[in-house]
Amino acid sequence: MSTPTRTLRLREHLRSQIARIAKRSRRSFSEVTQDLLEEALRMRECPGIYFANEPAGREAKVAGTGLGVWEVIRDYLASGKSPRALRKSLPQLSEAQRKACLLYYGKYPHEIDTEIEENAGLNREAVATKLPGVVRTA
Repeated sequence: MSTPTRTLRLREHLRSQIARIAKRSRRSFSEVTQDLLEEALRMRECPGIYFANEPAGREAKVAGTGLGVWEVIRDYLASGKSPRALRKSLPQLSEAQRKACLLYYGKYPHEIDTEIEENAGLNREAVATKLPGVVRTA
């Protein structure tokens, strides 16, 4: 996708950190910068959500839990979108954490629906094929 060019002045420590990430991930400086900005904006829009590296890539997570937003929303959808059933299935989540997930899902439903769908199709063989070495085959 074509994007307009903008000049951006970065503090030296930011530039060097972005360059280090770009080198380690074998991606362009521009691509890494755009991804970092997008994640920062999403976290600002949805307080209580952060992003973490997972074997399949970056994933939106619920702060303080390690749970992926998709895991919470999967349970929410399975309960017929019942807040009460969600509280019962994930009692360790605070009301603020549940609201953060619902807010994120409201803004990025396609992303979360895709993650739910991809994870629903995982079984031992699929994981071994997709992520060699993660599952013991013996």
